[in-house]
Amino acid sequence: MSARTIHAALVLALVAAGALAAPGPAVAAGSAGYCPDSGGVTVVVDFKELGGGTIVRCASGDQDTGLAALKNAGFQVAGTLRWGEGFICRIEGKPTAGTEKCVDTPPASAYWSYWHAPNGGSWTYSDKGVLNRTPPAGSFEGWSFSLNRGTDNPPRPAVAPVRPAPPPRTTPPAPPPRTTPPAPPPRTTAPAPPPAPTPASPPGSAAAPPPVAGGPVVPAGPGGTTPTGPAGATVTAVPPSPATPPTTTTAGAAPLGAASATPAVDATDPFPPTEVTAARDTDGPPFGTLAGLILLVALAGGGIVAARRRRSATPDD
Repeated sequence: MSARTIHAALVLALVAAGALAAPGPAVAAGSAGYCPDSGGVTVVVDFKELGGGTIVRCASGDQDTGLAALKNAGFQVAGTLRWGEGFICRIEGKPTAGTEKCVDTPPASAYWSYWHAPNGGSWTYSDKGVLNRTPPAGSFEGWSFSLNRGTDNPPRPAVAPVRPAPPPRTTPPAPPPRTTPPAPPPRTTAPAPPPAPTPASPPGSAAAPPPVAGGPVVPAGPGGTTPTGPAGATVTAVPPSPATPPTTTTAGAAPLGAASATPAVDATDPFPPTEVTAARDTDGPPFGTLAGLILLVALAGGGIVAARRRRSATPDD
C-alpha cells in the first residue's frame, strides 16, 4: 500500500466518523530527551526536510492517542481548518503559514509523515490516524516532514528508536569501620638514677687512710716528728703531703740512732699502705723501767765493792 493511498484512507475515515477535533484542555509539557524507562512514550520530531534538526521529548505516563503523546511531550501542533487536529498540518510552527495555509489536507509532496516503533526496534509507517492509535508504554512515536518525495519513500525519523541504558546506580561507599584506638602503653617505672660518683682526690693530695688497729691515726708533727700516744700504744703518723712518707714509731722501743723504715707511698693510690707495729703487751712493766732498775742495781753493787776496797786499803790506826 502506497503512502498516498494510506493518506487518503485516513482522510476518509475521519470524514466518515465525523471526527472534527475540538481544541482539548491544556496539558503539562513533557521533559526533554528520552523517557528514562518504560513509564512513558518517547516522541521524535525530525525537521531536516525543513532545514532544521531533530527534537526528542518524553510524554510521561500512559498516552491514549498519538495526538496526546505529541502534545503531552510538549510540542505545539496545528490541524487543518477542515479536519482540525485529526490531521496534523504544523508542528512547532513548521511549515510556516506562508508555505502552507492548513485549510485542507496538505499535498502528498509536503506533509508530516507519522511513524511508530518499539524500544530497540525499527521505524514503521503508521497505517492509522493520529486519533486512532494508542501508543504502548515505553514505545516511540515519530514524525518526519516529507518534502518533494514520492509517495512510496517518505523519510524516516533520523533518530533510532532506542532508549539509552540508564546510568549504573552507584552505591555510596560504606563508611570506614570504626577503629578502636590502641591501648596506651603500660606505665613503666623510671630506672633508679645511678649512684653519684665519689669525687677523686685532687692531684698532690693523699686520701686519708682508714683507722689502724692499735691506736688513732694522727698527722705527723712539725719537722717529721711522730706524736706520742698513750703508754704502750702504737701511733701511725700520716704525712701532710705525698712528699713526706709516713713513719711508724713504737713508744720507748725505737733503737738509738735508728730510723724507722717505711715503704714508699704512691701519691695516686687512694689507699696508701700504712705500716702498723703491734703494741707491746702492757701486762708487765715497761722494758725501759726494767733496764733502768738493772742499771741502778749494777751501779749500787759497783759502789759497794769500791767502798770495801778503799776500806781494805786504808791502814788501821
